This record gives sequence, C-alpha cells and structure tokens, in this order.
Amino acid sequence: MAAVIDVKNPIEVRRAALRVLNEQLGPDVTQAFIQQYEGTGNFTEERHLIPEPDTQELIARIRKASAEIQARRAG
Repeated sequence: MAAVIDVKNPIEVRRAALRVLNEQLGPDVTQAFIQQYEGTGNFTEERHLIPEPDTQELIARIRKASAEIQARRAG
C-alpha cells in the first residue's frame, strides 16, 4: 500500500521522493540526482548568457523533430 503524502506540503513531498529514490536506485544515484538541482548558479542573472534561437532555427528544429517522428512511425 502506498504511503499517504500531503502533496501540499513540499517538505513532505521532497522527503518521500528522496526516500523512494534512495530505496530504488541507491545512495549514489540519489546524490547525483540531487546535485543536478542544487546548483550554485543564478539562472535569473545568467539566462542572458544562453543564446536564444531565432524563429527560423526553431522552425527548422520543429520540422526535423516532426520528420523523425514520422520516420519512426513509418519504419
């Protein structure tokens, strides 16, 4: 039977999620996962450093992804 978790309580949700991660994947994977989200950077200040694609590049990416999906369905 699954544990009852108050999803409105972020601390309880985090504890439950980390417990499951640790039980299912072990402490090394759990630690690696946590480190992905506990960075020291400040995205708000640094986001201007990430180049944004222009409209034509976005359209090209969408067309490429669409073609790949269609190819997988056909093949």
